[in-house]
Amino acid sequence: MPSFDIVSELDRHEVENAINIAKKELANRFDFKGTQSEIQFDKTSI
Repeated sequence: MPSFDIVSELDRHEVENAINIAKKELANRFDFKGTQSEIQFDKTSI
């Protein structure tokens, strides 16, 4: 019977890319225009 291990690894570069894409989306969406919305990335915790 085959077995496998599940490994959870964090690729910080991919997380930063996702944050940047979300920031661009937030800045360009019509329904967020004029709001004080922001996304922050704390590099010490996730």
